[in-house]
Formats: sequence, structure tokens, C-alpha cells
Amino acid sequence: MLRGLQNNRCTGRETAMKKFVRAVDAFNEFFGRYVALLILPLVFVVCYEVVARKLFRSPTIWAFEVTVWLYGAHFLLGAAYTYLHDRHVRIDILSQKLPSRVQVWLSIITFVFIFVPFVGCLSYAAVMYAAHSWAGWEHSWSAWKPPLYLYKTVMPVGLILLFVQGLAKFVRDIYRLKGEEI
Repeated sequence: MLRGLQNNRCTGRETAMKKFVRAVDAFNEFFGRYVALLILPLVFVVCYEVVARKLFRSPTIWAFEVTVWLYGAHFLLGAAYTYLHDRHVRIDILSQKLPSRVQVWLSIITFVFIFVPFVGCLSYAAVMYAAHSWAGWEHSWSAWKPPLYLYKTVMPVGLILLFVQGLAKFVRDIYRLKGEEI
């Protein structure tokens, strides 16, 4: 009887982990598809600025900052989606030639020793950076002077989404070592 309870707990925990991975994947899939649409206003703002500057000789004071914000948000908020679909730039010339089990082990090791410290520290620093900006109601130095605290909040959100997607990939790799797929 005790063994049956123990197996139920393990099964429940495994099910919870699988649900976590599926939920993270589903959220980043949904969110990433909408974040990709940020490219449309970015293109519009750039085109508007080019026409205003070149044809009408009337440059705007806001277009440069808006393009930086839109591109930054597109990049940071899309990082988790990119990681979900394994589209980040990497050099895997040697690891591709290794057996799949060794590749999974390398993925786990690099997650623990590179991904967690790097993305974890970046996430922490971004939260502090945004909090400092919110504390001072920081505004831009430009003539337009838009609020920066909203934009700086995008940084920790994007990095935390990336970190959580990395955790989901780590759990998926652990299951792959067991011979299971999620």
C-alpha cells in the first residue's frame, strides 16, 4: 500500500511538471505570436519618419525613441518564443555529431552552469533597473521626454519569460533522459 501511495505521488509530481512545461510552452507560443506583430508599427514609424524627413524636411522628435522601444520590446519579449522553437544562434558543429543522449546531457549541463547564472543575473539586474526607474518616475533625456519606466519594465518581463522557458526546456531534457517525451 505504501509503495502504491509513493507511486501516486511521483506520478502526480510528474504530471504537474508536464503540465508546467505544456503551460509555459502554450503561453510563450501565444504571447510570441502577438509580440511578432510589433514589427508592423515599427515599420510604419520608420517609414513615416523617412517620408517626413526626406520629402517634407520635417523630422519628428519622437520617431527615433519609438523605433528603439518597439525594436527592443520585439527582441526582448520574443526571446522566450525564439527559445521555445530552438531558433537562437549557437554553434553546434561538434555537438551535432554526438549521440542524442550526450547532446541532452550537454544541454542540461549548459543550462545549469551557463543559462541559469547568466539569464538569472540578467533578470535580477533588469528588475532592479526597472524598479529604480519606477522609483524616480524616470523620463527620457530627449526633447520629447517620454517616460522610460514603462519601457524599462519590458526588460525584466522578457528575461523572466526567457528564464521560465529555459526551465521548461530543462524539465523536458530531464524527461528525454528518462526516455519520455513531453
